[in-house]
Amino acid sequence: MTDAVPTSFEGVTPAVSVSGLTKRFGRVTAVDGVSLDIPSGGVFGLLGPNGSGKTTLLSMLSGFINPTDGSMTLFGHDGPAGQAQALHNVGALIERPIFWPYLSCRDNLKCLQGVYGSDGGDAEVEDLLDAVNLGGDAARRKFRACSTGMKQRLGIAATLLGDPSLLILDEPTNGLDPVGIVEVRDLIRSLAAGGRRTVILASHLLNEVEQVCDQVAVLRRGKLLYCGAVADMSASASALVRTTDDDRAVTALADAGWDIRSRSEDGLEVAVASGREWEISRDLANAGVYISQLRPASGSLEAGFMEVTGQAEQEPE
Repeated sequence: MTDAVPTSFEGVTPAVSVSGLTKRFGRVTAVDGVSLDIPSGGVFGLLGPNGSGKTTLLSMLSGFINPTDGSMTLFGHDGPAGQAQALHNVGALIERPIFWPYLSCRDNLKCLQGVYGSDGGDAEVEDLLDAVNLGGDAARRKFRACSTGMKQRLGIAATLLGDPSLLILDEPTNGLDPVGIVEVRDLIRSLAAGGRRTVILASHLLNEVEQVCDQVAVLRRGKLLYCGAVADMSASASALVRTTDDDRAVTALADAGWDIRSRSEDGLEVAVASGREWEISRDLANAGVYISQLRPASGSLEAGFMEVTGQAEQEPE
């Protein structure tokens, strides 16, 4: 992994492009000069601990707050007039969904159609309820009686009113049980399937981003540390290799250019990008060394995340 922060994806027209985007609240800089492109289609992850600036950045992209400095382009539209037009094609769920507690799931969506200016009628409401698994009896349940998972799924349904091309979801699995987390993850993947829409997903959970997202940006204290493919961020992952002859294996792997991080009774830890472990097996087989075990030594995205944030910790503020 390089030290540079890639901010765009060649050959792909971005759904969102920001340059030097900054937001200050008094003396606190919540987002500090962020520049990146978010490609059209797929799921883009915004990863960082609580307080890293994720929600503030999403709030600016959603038009809820204005930046202090910097520029932003949505679907090629910039400037106040262009962004106002583009925001009609954006659905956002920032923090917790807020609905009328005494209304049913169905009636909440019907009321929000008027708020959002959607003319999809009853057919749109029923389609969205089915899409988020809230059809049938669930559609008639009052919001205050809904489980946390149902409320989150209804919140996602509300962002889909008017069929926007860009969805912005801030920590959509917060507070959910394991079943609810899986349901929401599957829903998010289905919403972006085939590149038909772009989903920006903010999370502090590495596992969530790794399972759902195609691209990822890492924020820390408002600064962008990394932006690129999830697979590329996994480049610092490693594999644990056990062989019939570790001495010969060390020589063979070194000759083939592999980085052997450590050697112990458990075997050799070799730096390897996720999905390329087979190349270790190939090079050892060519040298006449046979593998008794080959398995990941560390979580791929976790390893990349720790490398990126570790480098940032060593840099002066």
